[in-house]
Amino acid sequence: MPEHTIPAEVLLRVPRRRGGRRPRLTARLAARLRAHAFDRQLAVGVPADPGSALAAHTARVTSAAERQALARALRRVRQRADTPLWSSSVPVHADNVAAAGQLIDRLITRLETPGPVGARGMARLRLVLGDGSGPLYRCGRGDLAGRLGAALAAL
Repeated sequence: MPEHTIPAEVLLRVPRRRGGRRPRLTARLAARLRAHAFDRQLAVGVPADPGSALAAHTARVTSAAERQALARALRRVRQRADTPLWSSSVPVHADNVAAAGQLIDRLITRLETPGPVGARGMARLRLVLGDGSGPLYRCGRGDLAGRLGAALAAL
């Protein structure tokens, strides 16, 4: 199966809302297909209407599985900064990662701590990790510590 396809069982796996009902299939599908756009909306505080695709996205990005995935991604960033490897992935900016090391460790701890997290913080963190031209990656621009600090504050 090509890497860019999402298996149907993953598409349908969205945590239940507090009321016990899941968002409709069309909302969950739209949430997967427009994840980056929804991350940008959540990062600036756009509220999610119940049952909307944005609400489905909010439920997914604040789930325990997503928290674990982001914690693993942050650990890999630290490892890649410490031991630069030749790979097909975008290389991290080792100096920026080293300067933000304590923040990264605090984010990992926060993600692994039980209890709810803010969708705004999760979206901000996802945007930092997904921006190949941002301060996390070599040749990127911006303030990594500032962006990670904002994500941590919003968690």
